[in-house]
Amino acid sequence: MFQINYYSYKFYSFLLLILGFFSIFQEVDTENNIFFLLILIFSIFQNNFKYKFKSIYSGLIAIFSIYIQFILSDYTISKEFFLNLLLILLFLKFSELNLKENYYFFNYTAVFLGISSLIYGQDLISSIISLLMIIISIVQLYLLNQQKVISLNIRYILKYLLLSFSIIPIIAIIYFLFPRTEINIKIFETQKNQLGIPEKISLGSFQDISESEEKVFIYNNNSANKNEELYFRVKVFDVIDKRKDWVNLSYQNLLSKFPKSVKLKENYSSHKKSSQIILFAHDKKWLPKLKDYSFANKQIQNNIFNDTAEYNNKVSKKLSLEIFPHKKEIKYNDDILNFYTVLPNTISTKLINWAKKTYESSEDEKDYLNKILNRFKTENYFYSLSPDPISNDYSKFFFETKTGYCEYYAGVFTILSRIVNIPSRIVSGYYGGSFNELGKFYTFRQQDAHSWVEVYLDNKWIKYDPTLSIPNENIINTNNLNLSNNRLIETNEDAQENFYQRINLKLYFDYANYVWTNKFISYDGKEREKFINENLLSEKMIYKFFNILILISLFIFIYKFFEIVLKRKIIFNLFFSKLIKKNKNFNVSMTHQEMFNQLSSKDKKNFKEIFKTYEIVKFSNKDQLSLKKFFNINFVILKYKFFNVF
Repeated sequence: MFQINYYSYKFYSFLLLILGFFSIFQEVDTENNIFFLLILIFSIFQNNFKYKFKSIYSGLIAIFSIYIQFILSDYTISKEFFLNLLLILLFLKFSELNLKENYYFFNYTAVFLGISSLIYGQDLISSIISLLMIIISIVQLYLLNQQKVISLNIRYILKYLLLSFSIIPIIAIIYFLFPRTEINIKIFETQKNQLGIPEKISLGSFQDISESEEKVFIYNNNSANKNEELYFRVKVFDVIDKRKDWVNLSYQNLLSKFPKSVKLKENYSSHKKSSQIILFAHDKKWLPKLKDYSFANKQIQNNIFNDTAEYNNKVSKKLSLEIFPHKKEIKYNDDILNFYTVLPNTISTKLINWAKKTYESSEDEKDYLNKILNRFKTENYFYSLSPDPISNDYSKFFFETKTGYCEYYAGVFTILSRIVNIPSRIVSGYYGGSFNELGKFYTFRQQDAHSWVEVYLDNKWIKYDPTLSIPNENIINTNNLNLSNNRLIETNEDAQENFYQRINLKLYFDYANYVWTNKFISYDGKEREKFINENLLSEKMIYKFFNILILISLFIFIYKFFEIVLKRKIIFNLFFSKLIKKNKNFNVSMTHQEMFNQLSSKDKKNFKEIFKTYEIVKFSNKDQLSLKKFFNINFVILKYKFFNVF
């Protein structure tokens, strides 16, 4: 049999350190991970060297680490903050590993970190790592209680696994009865999290935010296909100021400014199935929203002016939201439509003259807008993530540099529309996304951030995306591969790469991770209450509970009865009491051999098998007696006892 004779407590403790780090590293940013690595290096160094005042240094490092972690957590006391502190504590306890009691404390900390991370974790890999941490910690705690080191053969490994998995029911009970409770106490306000859309748009605003591959949300409508053109709106920029920055007005601001300018003429909802959005934490209130869709959540405020939505609280954890088709016909009066044509007096005269001249030669407003798009398509305009800085000089971009990205084209298109009194506004959000063939869902990352334009024509807002007018050959670089006219042209190499993407394991892992994450997010306090009411407190469940209780009681009774029978405390006693009663020279102090010797020849013949069986079960291994023979003997005894029959 294969056997591992080498075993080291320190080796498996170091393994727990690495697993602890990887159970959390996906939930924190790069700065925090670097901080963890520094503490890990310090812990390994301190564990391997002896010097004076080691405990004092550890205490100072612990206090310093708590302070640094508080800063890295954006001055927010949350469950992530406490999980990070547990990992730091695990690192520091490793530096003190020496005596057996140190290993006990270290492993208890690892178990607590593993269970906490498993319950609160929403990522498949981190959940697997947390479970592995629990298994190793419990095994090591078991081994610490042994008098000698136990070799790791297959038999012991199976025993350790059974021992470790015994904690799973406890974790399940904790999870179902005490679901993820969010703690978020922010001490100081900061601007650390950069996910989302800028508060204002200037030329260059999207340059930094569009480079991140961080996930923002997942969209699944149960019938998605990779050819869908998805524009998720987050913010609408209504005002351009004197510095030519585009500003987003809040719903309350618009409502107070135009209290009777918007009327909901008709509001109806289709009966199509709802879709799902899994939104990652970004510590702001904005939500990604499709046009003519609404959220099925009372904690969400819908802005009827620009068809956007906000959550009542900051999104500090992953949210699973339902969104369903909800078409609204809204009537705008002249006041607010005029508001969407306002421009500052700092707009270039050259830009104004071009707009008016082009508009005069156009057949109508649509023809004018199409001429702008055609200019982008034919006049050597380029899409680039690193254009030359030109401040907010839209005229210079339009007539000279002709190189920029989405907010350059959306901004100048909106200005040119407003110059000729076409109500228009910039819409910013996310476009495209990456499609998962297996799960039929889209993943949107920060690099999918995008801006486009809405103009008011024919009594409704119509989408124009001037960026897509740029010819594919004029796209210098982009993080969002969807930003082209009918998508980028697929070469043979691209097709081959897409084929490998369809067959690689990452596709399946992303799908498994989506399913796992979705299950964890959907179970919160509300779901817990629903689970208890529908399953634990329902009449059907109570009836089942009492049935199970009766069955358990019956099982215990039968088990105890047969336990007594198997211990031979009843049946054989009945037999010997009968013999004593029938034979006056017998008494309770006699042995069974003495009784047998004094029996008549006839009784000896009748009772020989009973006495032989009694000797086997009393003085020999009871496994030598078959169950069938045992019950046959008992049946014979009962017939003799009550009916005097053999």
